[in-house]
Amino acid sequence: MKTFTSNCTLNHESTLADLLAYIGEVKKAEKTPTPKKLAESGSTVIAEETGCLAYSCGYAVYDNGSGRTVMWLPDCVSFTYYFDEATDAEKGIIPNKDTLPDGLLEMLPWVMAVTLIGEHRIEANSMNRTGSRSGTKDYDSDDNGDKDGDAEAALEKTYEKAYVWREDRIGESPETIFIRKETRREMLESMTDKQREVFTLYYYDGLKQREIAERLGISRDSVNDRLECALKKVKKLF
Repeated sequence: MKTFTSNCTLNHESTLADLLAYIGEVKKAEKTPTPKKLAESGSTVIAEETGCLAYSCGYAVYDNGSGRTVMWLPDCVSFTYYFDEATDAEKGIIPNKDTLPDGLLEMLPWVMAVTLIGEHRIEANSMNRTGSRSGTKDYDSDDNGDKDGDAEAALEKTYEKAYVWREDRIGESPETIFIRKETRREMLESMTDKQREVFTLYYYDGLKQREIAERLGISRDSVNDRLECALKKVKKLF
């Protein structure tokens, strides 16, 4: 629990309403600051839990280890989740969005509210950059332009976790080794030559996307596109 320079004590059980009451009337900046700008602004950290920082200026930073996002705390009182575009068969049956009841988030611990919205924003940013969800709002681009490189680092981590190139290990059964090699062979054969080249350089040789782009003489976006298409084929086998 953290005690601050007032009669107010905030901890992980404090609600979002408690946090907003403590902040009081604050003015929203014309452009959302980056996490770095917030840290350098002189604004006081009034509440802190793992992955969450709330500042007296009204902004919060959420970091889940794979990405960061900055949000305006007064906006966190409401939340609408937009689903992927429905197929023709799903239209009229599955809603395209879902909005939480008014007042619900304000009654929750502030950490839960910030985490819920922060996770959604990081997911939306990642899907937007990888092309996995068309029309998704890119929060980092709108809010802070990714000036501190969070977007690129988050994208790299997302890809790194998507597949692990495992070699044979001492003590493994011949059957396990055979199955792994056959599955990998089938997986690689399902890719185009260009996809396979980028996939192997990334997961087997351990090169970063920028390094692959420089080696092959192509843009980083092209590397990203080929890797994304290759991973879609990987997911069909695993």
